[in-house]
Amino acid sequence: MAGNTQTRRAFLVSLTLPLLGLAGLWRFLTPTRVPGSRRLSVPVSDVPPGGALVLPEDGVAVTRSAGGELNVLSLTCTHLGCRVNATEAGFVCPCHGSRFDHLGRVQQGPAQAPLRQVAHAQDAGVLRITV
Repeated sequence: MAGNTQTRRAFLVSLTLPLLGLAGLWRFLTPTRVPGSRRLSVPVSDVPPGGALVLPEDGVAVTRSAGGELNVLSLTCTHLGCRVNATEAGFVCPCHGSRFDHLGRVQQGPAQAPLRQVAHAQDAGVLRITV
């Protein structure tokens, strides 16, 4: 028993360091904003036919098919959460190479799920997006 004596300071240090580590991890374990808490308004005329309007600061892209159908996609890769980049052919994840078409469907893995569709409504030439 005499060889296992521990000072109060050593005990507090051994208790405090793991708690500080957990507090630091808390930043990564909690969302920075609540989904559905912001609303965007985008004029439909800003979305090019057969192309996309990318809003990187909001984490979404609005695509318009050749037939005029509008889709709002999250720019977060469904594989591990990296931010995808818009290209002529669709979207590409720079982290692991997943590729998605203009509708968010997986064209090449490792992602297995399509890009998430974002809630939106169209009213009088304005697209209202909930992010």
